[in-house]
Amino acid sequence: MAESHPHRLGEIARARMPTDGVPGIVIVLIAGGEPVWSGAFGLADVATRRPMTADALFRVESISKPVTAWGAMRLAESGRLDLDSPIRDCLKRWHPPEDAEPITPRALLGHTAGIGLGDYTARYSPDAPVPELPEHIAQDFALIGAPGARFAYSDTGYTLLELVIEDCTGEDFGALMASEVLAPLGMERASFDWTGATMPMGHDLRGRPVAPYVYPGRASGGLHATAADLARFASAGMTGADQEVISTEGLATLHQKVVETGGLYGVAAEGYGLGHFTETLSDGRAAVWHGGQGYGWMSHMHLVPETGDGIVILANSQRAWPLFAAILRDWSESLGVAPVGMARVLWAERAARVAIALGLVVAVFGLWNAYRGARRRPLIRGVAGGVGAALILWPLWAASQDYLFVFSILPGLWPWLGAASAGAGAGLAAMALGPE
Repeated sequence: MAESHPHRLGEIARARMPTDGVPGIVIVLIAGGEPVWSGAFGLADVATRRPMTADALFRVESISKPVTAWGAMRLAESGRLDLDSPIRDCLKRWHPPEDAEPITPRALLGHTAGIGLGDYTARYSPDAPVPELPEHIAQDFALIGAPGARFAYSDTGYTLLELVIEDCTGEDFGALMASEVLAPLGMERASFDWTGATMPMGHDLRGRPVAPYVYPGRASGGLHATAADLARFASAGMTGADQEVISTEGLATLHQKVVETGGLYGVAAEGYGLGHFTETLSDGRAAVWHGGQGYGWMSHMHLVPETGDGIVILANSQRAWPLFAAILRDWSESLGVAPVGMARVLWAERAARVAIALGLVVAVFGLWNAYRGARRRPLIRGVAGGVGAALILWPLWAASQDYLFVFSILPGLWPWLGAASAGAGAGLAAMALGPE
């Protein structure tokens, strides 16, 4: 690890947080299988100006999945869960449709069960009634393919796994995870259950504060933890780590790719194991990782088990993907490898800047052409009018949506991109409608 690396990470965080609109962030570096540096930047609460601290408790969202995978492997190795038996054998409170092909816990862990993503907007106040797990699954379960056919990231699949674990063991999921995984790994403040502990204020894609919430299920995105908790978890996942929760073979199984990801996921990861995204670094080393994006919160954990290198990043904002990508790019360089897959989020920024410049050029060209009153064929007028209308309308439609992928990867540039598109559309509309 380069000696000045932590200093550079601090510089990146301080430089990008204002432009990306991220109030606060915590970073932990791991080297040689142990946390070696942590830094807290920005604010935990913008309204009260409460500073972010390294021991702040976060919603870590989908980093819950690799922790859940450890729990499932622990139960499998102790004979309390069969990863390859149909879940129907254990389920008592809800059952898949009778005509559905058999689904196994292993398929749920690897997102190969053919189950849809699910309703990630199903959030409830901690003080409000929350649907029971079987009731929620009954409403959220949808088969979109045959088990084993392909990768299909599924929050519902992990919620169903939670139900399977409870019905197979007869124990509460949160209590089981605490005793079998969290406590043995020294994750002192981590919990799958809402405790009411003080946390930073989350912020959505528009920078608005987010009230505390819980999901009906916990296995998919319900874990609360500090950056230090996740650093302990990441350290336990290194080759040769001193931990007794799961065997060396079990850990290797969790980290081994079982399916190609493809699509947008394929941009950042080559595959998925059991609860972990997988990729091969430019020097041939294997890396595993997982991130989390929730309403108002983002998280990321990356580790290279062979050498014990890793990083944990937590933010109290949904606008943090580009910031995470910049940090991961620098971390990759400190390891002497090409940027990891998640750093490719920054490609979208470059493409957006080119699109903004192109939009301004088209706007000027269209307005100048209309001002000159140049002769234009009807076909050119028609095409210019149609394209111009689309360029004006899509930013208006997008602005009315609660969430679009472009908002997450371009939180600071999206308004400029929308304005440049509308400007280009106005220029083309002027060409279409202007007199000759």
